Amino acid sequence: MRPEELYVYKALVEVGAKSGRSADLGEGLSLSTWRNQKGFAVYERADHHSMSFYLEGGKDTRRHLGERCIGSGHPGAVCIMPAGVRSEWSIDASFRFMHLYFDCGWFDRTLAESCDVDPSGIELRDVSFRSDPVIEQICRKIIYPLDWQSAADQMALSQAGQLLAQHLLRHYTNRSLEPGLCRGGLSPYALRRVKEYVETSLDQGVTVSELARVSDLSPFHFTRMFRVSEGISPHQYVLQRRIEKAKYLLGDNKGSLSEIAQDCGFSSQSHMATRFRRATGLTPQNFRRLS
Repeated sequence: MRPEELYVYKALVEVGAKSGRSADLGEGLSLSTWRNQKGFAVYERADHHSMSFYLEGGKDTRRHLGERCIGSGHPGAVCIMPAGVRSEWSIDASFRFMHLYFDCGWFDRTLAESCDVDPSGIELRDVSFRSDPVIEQICRKIIYPLDWQSAADQMALSQAGQLLAQHLLRHYTNRSLEPGLCRGGLSPYALRRVKEYVETSLDQGVTVSELARVSDLSPFHFTRMFRVSEGISPHQYVLQRRIEKAKYLLGDNKGSLSEIAQDCGFSSQSHMATRFRRATGLTPQNFRRLS
């Protein structure tokens, strides 16, 4: 689901908002960052759900209901805009924000699979300028610092997007919902298939959705069952395998650092160096000298 094709994205472009980064996370999830400083935006025909998180500024951004102002923003503010709900917004000063877009079909499937409920009776709530420390932590500490175009960060990005959507599902619907208990891990056959897929895809962007398809599970169930089987998240596992591949190639002492970074799915030599040092305590150059 490319952000550029979505109604809310196009509506923001029409009122002069400046798009920054964007990413398609697969399975009906996508992200974008924005800067806006003036104008009046109206959303009324969205066929997808949206969540907005204010990164910087926002106190001069207001939501209106006719002639009445019904709230104003602030750094850390969360707004949830369900599909088909009309909303009006005025912007009088510069602010930066992030959008998570998610497909209505994905939302309904996730409700049915994770909470074992009929999605026809569940509605996402319309929320303006709420403070939510969980959403703030995921947006500021996980999603925003990642390199959205790097193959090495695609897994972390897709998993964080899933976490955000799951949090909205549990806390921002018209019913109190809790995911069912996870009682077992992946079958040996499914786990082997997933690991084989990872090994052949380390130079590419791997997402939770892709690994879930390999195991014939929904992303929600796959993530929980993989953690039961391996004791770590899919993102942590894929990063470990990238680091191990980098170690092998560095020890081989042939390719350049930039070539090794590319072969392991890192966006650049410096990106690999940062992740490698965080995992091993050594820079790739020092590791090569000691190998």
